[in-house]
Amino acid sequence: MQDPIDIFSSVPGDPGLVSCLCVTEERPAFLPWLFWNYRKQDYQARELVIVDSSRETPATDDPSVSIVRCRPRTNVATKRNLAVEAARGTLITWFDDDDWQHPRKLSILAAALGEDGVLAGPRQSWFVDVYRDRARPHDAQRNVIFNGLGVRRAALDGVRFDEQRARAADTAWVAAVRRQTRCSARVVSQVLSCWLCHGANISNPVKRYVFRQPLSDVAHAVGAADWGETGQELARLRTRLKGATADR
Repeated sequence: MQDPIDIFSSVPGDPGLVSCLCVTEERPAFLPWLFWNYRKQDYQARELVIVDSSRETPATDDPSVSIVRCRPRTNVATKRNLAVEAARGTLITWFDDDDWQHPRKLSILAAALGEDGVLAGPRQSWFVDVYRDRARPHDAQRNVIFNGLGVRRAALDGVRFDEQRARAADTAWVAAVRRQTRCSARVVSQVLSCWLCHGANISNPVKRYVFRQPLSDVAHAVGAADWGETGQELARLRTRLKGATADR
């Protein structure tokens, strides 16, 4: 088992490049949402790696964005492994195309990890009903949330997503990271990401939950400044989703 001391950054206080990793297939309506969440980040040394198994992938002129193409219907775990392999950053975090991301997510995670942390993330998040502007809170209690975590890239050598799993490979992956590094996750208090629930979810379809709280409760939990233009962007996303449904 690898000694955790060997995986820390050699440059004190400088986390360097952070890799934001996304896997997707045939969900063009979410790409503007993904790019908005990425571009609003206040941490400058970043890259976005998109592993896309769509039949057609839109090009981008952003030099910090790279697209790894793979064959259609490649499973999520395989694509997550490809994303980790393509990452150039010292730290990585996940940017699912249908997640809301805190605008200071990268800087908060980098600060939480500091010079000697391996894994950091939140335990609180929200499920958001895209169509009804309703929400329900989520508390992970014991573990940090996969979609909000940050992990040191060097800690992932030998750790892979189980490509035989159709769902929930992320939970086993986090457990494997903790076993290999023998680390304790550093918990941050902020809500760093939220799950959007809609008609095309893989794990959290909108029909699975009852959303008892207004979306304004999420904005209050995040803070008005950090919530920013989320309401407008959700409205644009909703329009794109309805248009995509009408085209079928």
